[in-house]
Amino acid sequence: MSRFLKSVIAIASSLITAAVPVSASAASALDLNLPSLGSTADAGLSPQDEYRLGTQLMAQVRADPTYLADPEIMDYLGRLGYQLVSHARSSTYNFFFFPIRDDTLNAFALPGGYIAVHTGTIIAAQSESELAGVMAHEVSHVAQRHIARMIEGQSGNLALTLGSILLAILAARAGGSSGGHAAAAIAMGSQAAMIQSQLNYSQNAEREADRMGIATLYAAGFDPHGMEDFFSRLQASNRFYRSAAPAYLSTHPLTAERMADMENRTRQLPVQRHQDSPDFGLIQVRARVLQETSWDGWNKVKREFTRDLAAASGTRACTLSYGISVAEGMLKNTDAAYRAAQDSMKCGIRSAILDRNLTRTAFDAAKTQKAKLDALAAAKAALSRYPLSAMMAENYVDLLYSLGRHQELINFLRNGTALSDTSSDYHALLARSYEALGKKSLQYMHTGEMYAQLGATEAAVYQYSLAQKANDGDFYTMSEIDARLRDLRRQYDDEKKAAER
Repeated sequence: MSRFLKSVIAIASSLITAAVPVSASAASALDLNLPSLGSTADAGLSPQDEYRLGTQLMAQVRADPTYLADPEIMDYLGRLGYQLVSHARSSTYNFFFFPIRDDTLNAFALPGGYIAVHTGTIIAAQSESELAGVMAHEVSHVAQRHIARMIEGQSGNLALTLGSILLAILAARAGGSSGGHAAAAIAMGSQAAMIQSQLNYSQNAEREADRMGIATLYAAGFDPHGMEDFFSRLQASNRFYRSAAPAYLSTHPLTAERMADMENRTRQLPVQRHQDSPDFGLIQVRARVLQETSWDGWNKVKREFTRDLAAASGTRACTLSYGISVAEGMLKNTDAAYRAAQDSMKCGIRSAILDRNLTRTAFDAAKTQKAKLDALAAAKAALSRYPLSAMMAENYVDLLYSLGRHQELINFLRNGTALSDTSSDYHALLARSYEALGKKSLQYMHTGEMYAQLGATEAAVYQYSLAQKANDGDFYTMSEIDARLRDLRRQYDDEKKAAER
């Protein structure tokens, strides 16, 4: 194994993640006194290169069965993440936050602003500020361009870097004695001095991410003790965790010096309390259900929630009812899922998550066409209350598709604003309905664009080639397909040449 490969794997094993420079208001409230890692502009790897690298890695991550493409959790993480990003001085990246189905306590980021949070971390957080603290730490790594600077400090080619980072991320994600330790083991070799040097650099990056993360957390209105509290509990409980904590601690070295520095900095800040949003509890119970992958697991979670519900009241009771509804839905108990969804609405909590679940379970439990149409109308009304919610838009589109109202679905997507035409989901949904209508060129065109947005250029070229051969679109559609296919072929050729260098 080459020196460069080992170094890149060590970089990835530390899971250096996404970040944003802190806002002026936060900086004035807290003297960062950051370790000297150099200016963010010093990184020779451009933001565009980072984005392309991250996009290619994400294509591999999306193919992994632990990638959790759940609209509710993704929507929540995105809102929470951008609440942090909006209070930081970064316009370099378009961040993308997503969940990984894994009960270990971990989070990681890929180059270009892709940030993952394990479901285990979401569930273990005792407050929204704690979860935001973990995310702020990860966001701060990316904003300071730690990955770019570390990769630039080595010599080698991009293809080798890509494979090495992915290998280490997948190993570290496994958790426990076979996870984080496996990632560390990959990086081991005869060049111990080089590994130690890399570790020291990683510790500096961790301190920088701590300090910037706390400032960002505070500027975004969260309790700045959130990060400190989560890490302190993780450190204190380490000896009791056999499968969860090692994954995070092995990739984010948590030293006594780091903890002391965090405690000192939070003490310098004025007291700032943060009240958890209702969605935080809802996403925690949802993550708990979706973390399971079997009927036995869903039944177990349902029993746990039902037991806790007997002693709960108020918002907590509605949250547990929502969790029961999600579990019943996974178990295909449509009537029970709808009843629990109705119970979850009794507290008067305003939440798109609850509205979506109610309309969805009502549709699934509907026994007549009229009942289905009523559920569709309710979903449309809910969308009007949350017009910019991609989650609510996808919910409405799914119901239109189930009812076979494909042209209505297409018109909604093409004229709407909740789903951007730069989203892979947007094109996947259009392709599905064009297929149902027998419009082959448009079907393949949007399937190709879906792959293009996911960074799978070769697959995109293939789908656009099929669209060209189908040749059943009008003049403007076929002209668009021809032009896009030429661009994609040039892009694919450039990617192959870059990989060969």
